Amino acid sequence: MERFDRFALALIVGGSIVTASVVSALTFWRAPVAAAPVTQAVAKHVATPLHETLVIATGDQLGSNDMPAYVPSQLTLPANTTVTITVVNFDDATALAAGNEKYAVATGVIGPVEVQAMDSAKPNADTAATAVTRMDPANGVSHTFTIAKLGINVPIAPKSKTTFTFKTGKAGTYEWQCMDPCGSDPNGWGGAMSALGYMRGTLTVV
Repeated sequence: MERFDRFALALIVGGSIVTASVVSALTFWRAPVAAAPVTQAVAKHVATPLHETLVIATGDQLGSNDMPAYVPSQLTLPANTTVTITVVNFDDATALAAGNEKYAVATGVIGPVEVQAMDSAKPNADTAATAVTRMDPANGVSHTFTIAKLGINVPIAPKSKTTFTFKTGKAGTYEWQCMDPCGSDPNGWGGAMSALGYMRGTLTVV
């Protein structure tokens, strides 16, 4: 009996609520109120520019040996994407060998290469940027960032911030190489030049 009474009370209360709701709805229908305009926000996707920074550290900075190295030496970038890379270079110039002068010319990039002179003691100081398409092969090049399979070659100025832009293209793994021989053997291709993680590395496009 107790259960029945509580159930009956619930029905009565429920009926009152339903009745009140119906009356309120009819009253609102008889006296319509002007509805406020509905503004629907449309989300717009804005692509964030992709910007990577590489550092060419000297052997002294690395503290392990006398070979300079790109840090990092392995990059992973999305396919078919425009990417800007800044190379912060603490190393000096190395003259390009005869026959390799072509590596002083930027190829495969979008627009010119921007070069900012850098004080190694104050690498974060702002300096004016100079737009270039080629550098002096005798004393204007320190290293290069060259991906032969993608037709990309960028000469890197000594003690500078060198910035360039390119499009990654289709997925795959590509090897990059510095083409300014600054290695330990008589031809300049030993040591850092032939060692992965120093003047050689990989670009993985996914």
